Amino acid sequence: MYIETPFNFTGSKYKILDQILPLFDYNKKIFVDLFAGGGSVYTNVIDKYDKDLVLIQKRLISTDGVIDKVKKYCVEKTDSEGYLNLRKDYNENPTPEKLWSLMLCCTNNMLRFNQKFEFNQTFGKRTYNSNTEKKVINYINNVRPYKNKLIFSFKRFNDIPIVMKSFYYIDPPYGYIMNDDGSMGNKQISEAGYNAYYKKEDDEALYNYVHKINDVGATFLMSGVLEHDGKKSWILNKLISEGFNYLTIDLNYSKVSRKKIDKGTKEIVLFNYRTDKMV
Repeated sequence: MYIETPFNFTGSKYKILDQILPLFDYNKKIFVDLFAGGGSVYTNVIDKYDKDLVLIQKRLISTDGVIDKVKKYCVEKTDSEGYLNLRKDYNENPTPEKLWSLMLCCTNNMLRFNQKFEFNQTFGKRTYNSNTEKKVINYINNVRPYKNKLIFSFKRFNDIPIVMKSFYYIDPPYGYIMNDDGSMGNKQISEAGYNAYYKKEDDEALYNYVHKINDVGATFLMSGVLEHDGKKSWILNKLISEGFNYLTIDLNYSKVSRKKIDKGTKEIVLFNYRTDKMV
């Protein structure tokens, strides 16, 4: 049984933890969740090993006070006007507690920002409830005993130090497509709210960062979409062509996508070590 965090987050790997966690390199002393997101991965490996979103996780593992604040900010399921006021208040005076409250009350619990970095997701007719409370309790019980082993960082991913004794889990935003000649295209392979600020130079920087991990003798496992609706991922296909190992993940996207996908989606994990799960 895996722990589901109370931070509903688009792109969460909770539903495929049973496929990816057995592949992890547990021989390393340090685990780095490079793109932490909603925390589903590090929450479930801590016993083995967006700034506001990270801060709310940091506060929750330290004190119960944040829970009362979030409950106070959350609006009733019928209070659309209250939600819009909360959204306006967050955009003018952002705090981690307000962001979590918005996530709990918005459509599909999905983070979405405009180009001005303003939260703009619509009201979802939902609020803090008993299911949220259960997730919070499970999260606290699982993570707090190890809080002294957790270090939160707000740096860009490629500013995180690369240490030989570390294992890096990498779950980046959807990257850019591959052109027919193997070069990087100008469009991302898929649309998502957290993709808005991920640019071509970020994909290139991640490609170089992965090679640096490999060069120093550290290990990594990267999640990503290899193919989506006829489009191919530049970074994943390039790394595969260079000899890195990969396995396909079984995930039914028709259940999680709002759009019809005519040509299907193929998600993989790519890594630089041997595992007994490989054929």
